[in-house]
Amino acid sequence: MSFRNLIRFCLFTLTDSVIYMGRNPRQVKSNSILLVRLDDIGDYILFRNFIQVLKKSDKYRGYSITLCGNLAWKEIAETFDREYIEEYIWVDNKRLEKDLVYRYKKLKEIRSKGYEVAIHPVYSRRFYYGDNIIKLVSAKEKIGSTGNFSNIKKWQKYIADKYYTKLVPAKKNTLFELFRNKEFFENLLNEKNDIGKTSLELTMVKNIIKLPENYVVLFIGAGKKWRKWPSEYFAEAAKFICKNYGLQIFICGAKDDESNADKIREILTGFEVHDLTDKTSLVDLVLIISKAKLLISNETLAPHIAMAVNTQTIVLSNGLHFGRFTPYPISITDKYHALYPPEIENHSNDYKELSNRYSYESKLNIGEIKVEKLIKKVDEVMEKIGIKKCF
Repeated sequence: MSFRNLIRFCLFTLTDSVIYMGRNPRQVKSNSILLVRLDDIGDYILFRNFIQVLKKSDKYRGYSITLCGNLAWKEIAETFDREYIEEYIWVDNKRLEKDLVYRYKKLKEIRSKGYEVAIHPVYSRRFYYGDNIIKLVSAKEKIGSTGNFSNIKKWQKYIADKYYTKLVPAKKNTLFELFRNKEFFENLLNEKNDIGKTSLELTMVKNIIKLPENYVVLFIGAGKKWRKWPSEYFAEAAKFICKNYGLQIFICGAKDDESNADKIREILTGFEVHDLTDKTSLVDLVLIISKAKLLISNETLAPHIAMAVNTQTIVLSNGLHFGRFTPYPISITDKYHALYPPEIENHSNDYKELSNRYSYESKLNIGEIKVEKLIKKVDEVMEKIGIKKCF
């Protein structure tokens, strides 16, 4: 253990101890579940359809569900899942790790309430996040996944496993994340479920955005710089689409993508381009993607939204999480088209080997995906959906 991690472990352990020694938690609320899920937006999109499975199951029918979730996807959950969730507890992951006062107050808030069952269905658990909440929450039963070592060290998992009263078994081989969630709930509930794809019910949203009929979305953001396809490549591809198909371009991303969006707009001067970088809510983004003819995106939250609203999508990925989050199996959808660096493309028939090698790490250069490869895929998708070239 590094000195930094040792200090963090000691500080967090001290914080936990103070919370334990504080005021006793409230009386346990009967027929209640605390559902803990602190991972990212894409993870939640691949998980959220199972909340209704839990709510309607023979085992937990009639239970109220409190969702302890990542503040990053608050708008998605409160818009699309309010039918199944009675209460929410929102956690700012960055502050939970870096702000000791915030961490103390948030964990104390969670500790103050009592539940019959606490469920942490995350396969790749994180010691100082979901596991720590399970440690502190007052619940008669605490259920988690046996999990793996993707986000947790062996010594941490050894300690954290003891926080749970039950660990639901999981296969050790790589599974696409939707199927991993399906596996968890079928094993937990001892009943099969029919969730075969993700979905976002657009009827839950009041559409107040005016959008053109024919446009393509470029989602240029991603969590890390090395997961972002070069902005000049996005621009070249967009220019081809504008010239050859006459479609408008919508650029979407986060605040730190604004400079790249500016570069793309400069290259596309004279074409109809709408820069919505850092100008949309999550629900706005769902609506924009749902009405697009095509989404072209880095491997991040946007493709998962697109698959849940049935939008044709071309994904640019360096191969990270191959088999877990990319590509979507054909049994789920035929609208997900992934492009990878040559090291993966040249061995595309060996899915098992690729998933074993890249499911948790990839150092491949996303910039090795050439614009010509994307343009060829754009032509294929346009032909598939019946959009002809302008000449």
